Amino acid sequence: MVDDRTGWAIAGTGNIARRFAEDLRHSKKGHVVAVASADTERGRRFAAAIGPQVAHGDLDNILARADVQAVYVAGRNELHCEHAMRSIAAGKPVLVEKPFATSAAEAERITDAARGAGILAMEAMWMRFIPAIRALRTRVEKGEIGAIRRVEAGISFINPKPLAPVIADLGVYPLSLAVNLLGTPESVSASATADGRQVAITLRYENALAILNCGFDAEGGNSATVVGTKGVLSTDAPLFAPSALTLRPTKAIHAPMTEGNLAPHPRLPWRDAARSLVRPLRVAVRPLLYRGNGLHYEADHFTDCLRAGLRESPLMPLTESVEVMRIVERVESLVSHRS
Repeated sequence: MVDDRTGWAIAGTGNIARRFAEDLRHSKKGHVVAVASADTERGRRFAAAIGPQVAHGDLDNILARADVQAVYVAGRNELHCEHAMRSIAAGKPVLVEKPFATSAAEAERITDAARGAGILAMEAMWMRFIPAIRALRTRVEKGEIGAIRRVEAGISFINPKPLAPVIADLGVYPLSLAVNLLGTPESVSASATADGRQVAITLRYENALAILNCGFDAEGGNSATVVGTKGVLSTDAPLFAPSALTLRPTKAIHAPMTEGNLAPHPRLPWRDAARSLVRPLRVAVRPLLYRGNGLHYEADHFTDCLRAGLRESPLMPLTESVEVMRIVERVESLVSHRS
């Protein structure tokens, strides 16, 4: 029987590469055929852990393989641009782990190279493809909460030895969500603690604000809330892979409460009690469970784009990856200037 699944090569052998390989076991559209690593023994062990049929070698040898139909770039952040560019030059569609690059200039290089070569390239922002986040986006597009007035999102964990600045490692999640929902902000403001381990960001739009935070110093709520003129949508934790979405419709107050328009009425304690019982019934909680870590959703979407002949994802366009990197640079500049 012909195997029509996408043959993936994983460039990198770290934690996120391992989770990607594990999650592809839940996919019917793709499987790992090769592992690229500069460390021969490490690559051999990683490939063997996936399966005896998985090849391993350096990146150039792996890119030359005919069975490699897509490359997942999962190495260190500073290698993302180089590995993506080499994959594109070899004619291989490329899925680049977040952050897409280490600068806006690098993100633009990848974008220009992919578009110039007619090669599909996409940032592996797995949050965008998790069922709860896709449902959130769909409900917003349908107008279920009206016009967005505020996006509140944050992600923070205790990490005494981070491998990258908090804005690049964690901040890209709430930033990516805000840019996806609201677009390019009119202005950016930010502040950070003296040690730089906690950062607060505000994106200002014409009629909305995105109030975001990230940190390595403590574990936070790690969720998102989107406030609209007709309702509120909220995710559970963690922000990058929530498993439930809550919708709470809201009503506008049509007249201000002043002494003149507050009509006297007899005190009815049961009325307040009844309202407190009915109010929770207006909240709709929708569980959206999934298997594994949820990384297979981005891989399957990538395969769908390949099969459709697309050169860019409609869910994770390259322009938004570049914009997020521009905001990251702006935040880093603001934070360093004030420290």
